[in-house]
Amino acid sequence: MNKPLKKSVINLYGLPSFGFQTLVNIEVFFFAAFLTDFAKLPLAIVSIILLATSIVDILAVPTSGVILEKSNMKWGKYRSWLLVGPPIAAVFYVLQFSQIGSSTTSALIIFVGFAVSHLVWNTFYAAHISLNNALTTVREERISMASNRGMFNALGALVFSYFGVKSITAIGASVGNPVLGYTYMAAITGLIMIACNVIYFIMIKDYAQSGSETKIGKPADKMSVGEMLKQIVINPPLIGLMLVELGRYLGRFVIFGMAFYYFKYVINDLPGLALFMTGLTIVSFFAAMIAAPVAKRIGEKNAYIISLGLLVIGLLMVWFLPLQANVFKIVMFVAYIGYGLPDSLGVAMYSATVDYGEWKTGKNARGFIMSLISFPIKISIFIRSVIIAAVLGSVSYVADMAVTPELVQGIKNGFALYPAIFMIIGLLLMMKLYTLTPKRMAEINQEVAERKQLTSEAK
Repeated sequence: MNKPLKKSVINLYGLPSFGFQTLVNIEVFFFAAFLTDFAKLPLAIVSIILLATSIVDILAVPTSGVILEKSNMKWGKYRSWLLVGPPIAAVFYVLQFSQIGSSTTSALIIFVGFAVSHLVWNTFYAAHISLNNALTTVREERISMASNRGMFNALGALVFSYFGVKSITAIGASVGNPVLGYTYMAAITGLIMIACNVIYFIMIKDYAQSGSETKIGKPADKMSVGEMLKQIVINPPLIGLMLVELGRYLGRFVIFGMAFYYFKYVINDLPGLALFMTGLTIVSFFAAMIAAPVAKRIGEKNAYIISLGLLVIGLLMVWFLPLQANVFKIVMFVAYIGYGLPDSLGVAMYSATVDYGEWKTGKNARGFIMSLISFPIKISIFIRSVIIAAVLGSVSYVADMAVTPELVQGIKNGFALYPAIFMIIGLLLMMKLYTLTPKRMAEINQEVAERKQLTSEAK
């Protein structure tokens, strides 16, 4: 029986995610701009870097899951990575935003910095996510932890959007080198990220002997890569969850990528774009606040379906109706609750698929399965660029072109219709494949516990 979790352990579960968000948003917002406008790399090299790093980022997800499953350091299988991983990732992340030597040398250093930092942070981030399943078997605690992570995610993004951009510019100006604004900011956010992980590492010391962490200092359970991959094949709920998450993230990234064009050409309110993006982050924070009570009352799956359905309805309204700027923002702010609420349930739902996989196979691949939470994100980022390019190509877009009905309709299709279609497909697949209700999970957990008890008595 696991120890009951302290309120602080539940409420601050998202602290490492806060640190991670302050760090990663430099890359999310400025990586391409850093390469072209600050590191001054030739466009051909920039294109190669962006393509190569996208591929590396996708491959890093399952690789990190395998590393996590194969490792078991002395401070706990998952807990240890909160201490060991962040400093390594932070050092290489600084190299990702550096300018050293010739264009070729600089590009190589940036690529290595990207590859190593992403592989390491995917591993310790997966370890952090895995703690949701490792520290407790209580559904309500898992939901609360997942919801709190959602709030910290939104808060980290909000803090960076408010302070980060200004700080990069200010630091660059103060040292007389705009490149160093990015380099120093990467170092500063790296230290914040390290501190957040170390604090939570210390907080969960009392639980290092509970759950999966009972094997401290001993070799990890042997599970081949083939057995790990099998955990996906035999796990329809996991497949359904990953597919709906792919649709949700793809929709979000396409919306964000098309927002500039929507504000400029459809509602003629480009100055309002910054407020709109900040407003979406605030909505995400609010959605995370209500996620736990909603999910506990109606179940995670129902909460996910209903909320994402709200976003689909909002997008279809934006696509179908001629909305003025202020009305458009109100509709999108309300609808975006439907993105933020599922974002706060994902960890708990992935935890349920871990239990399902253990029930189905008798083996627990917690680290590998929980690492897959990033996989839909990486795939959707890769696909997003193709979709946006296709949308702009379909209207023969050129900068500052005249507004025509065809242009407006093409942008509305890209901003609202296509994301809605992705999400609808994902929802349909999830409704078919994700069969884990609270009642079903209680039955699965009881059966797994009984098997473990019989095995223990047999020894």
